Amino acid sequence: MNRRKRALGLFLALVSGIAAAALITVRQLPDDLIVHNDGNARLATFLPVSVEINEENADSARAKLFGMVKLKDVGIHREEPKKVLLAGTLFGLRMYSDGVMVVGLSDFDSGGRKVNPAKESGISRGDMIRSANGRRIYTNEEFADAVKNSKGALTLELTDKNGKNRHVRLIPADSDADGCLKTGMWVRDSAAGIGTLTFIDPENGTFGGLGHGICDADTHEIVPIHEGEIVSAEIGSIRRGVRGSAGEIRGYLGGEELGVLEKNTLCGAYGQYTSALPTLKEYETAPKQEIRQGKAKILCTVQTDGRPRLYDVVIKRINYSGDPAKNMIITVTDEKLLKETGGIIQGMSGSPLIQNGKFIGAVTHVFVNDPTSGYAIFAENMLRQQEDK
Repeated sequence: MNRRKRALGLFLALVSGIAAAALITVRQLPDDLIVHNDGNARLATFLPVSVEINEENADSARAKLFGMVKLKDVGIHREEPKKVLLAGTLFGLRMYSDGVMVVGLSDFDSGGRKVNPAKESGISRGDMIRSANGRRIYTNEEFADAVKNSKGALTLELTDKNGKNRHVRLIPADSDADGCLKTGMWVRDSAAGIGTLTFIDPENGTFGGLGHGICDADTHEIVPIHEGEIVSAEIGSIRRGVRGSAGEIRGYLGGEELGVLEKNTLCGAYGQYTSALPTLKEYETAPKQEIRQGKAKILCTVQTDGRPRLYDVVIKRINYSGDPAKNMIITVTDEKLLKETGGIIQGMSGSPLIQNGKFIGAVTHVFVNDPTSGYAIFAENMLRQQEDK
């Protein structure tokens, strides 16, 4: 009887252990995998997982633990490993938005009373004005001319922060201060800044950088691009990050034009590199399922000589869902980088991450309350945005 109890106990312990292992392994698997043409999915799981392609649907597969225990069904993308040139160098961005963005609303005196025609028309901070009375608007000057020549009313085509288009009728009012027609809103048509160039595709000369979108300084909304360029940039000084205050690279835009900026997305800035390709090391890109928690390297430029260097970091957490630019949490462990910057600072966004000799992602955000740590994006997500037309 005791033998039976012991056997049953061992059996139940084994079943519980397999169930626990299966649960942990499921959490290590994304819902979709990149499978190379040789059929290898290259999974970075602690326990052995096999992937069986669905014979009836080649775009799906079944992941199994020890080749027997079903874990989950996953989507399949068949593609060969991508190779890119990793930069990690500072670059400048200049861009004009696809319209003018409303960055503020302000009442003014007209006829002895406070008015705000824009607010009364339902216009909100963050709206993008695309046209006025049927004419496309790209600059502050074009919008000012439209207001001046409105003859009493303006029909504006807007896109709100949720991407919804609408038309509003706005009637500018005469300002008591100077007699000019005013709308009661502040608008902006351009943006400029400094970040880190992540990679260049040697096959077609396209580039990706930042790892997150370029947002308006006042509204914090993604700025749609009408036209833009990337230029050289140089470091002036470094302000170290401390708990409660993000550090930054203080630099300035150079005179050398490097390329055309074409897209501003949640996953970074992309375009065509038109200057001569720099001498950079080529790396194979790892899909997200190959990334492991643990040691990695960051390639970034934080010294005034403008040269990118490799520093030690640790990948603390991997997240396959949620914000497409916040897929990993990383911590800087390199004493040299901590001494230089305090950790992750503004301007380092886009600095490539390397693990096991492969390009796995780029840093995107710093934790203000802990500047040694921050978020990073999967390289796979950046490449998808770069290739998406």
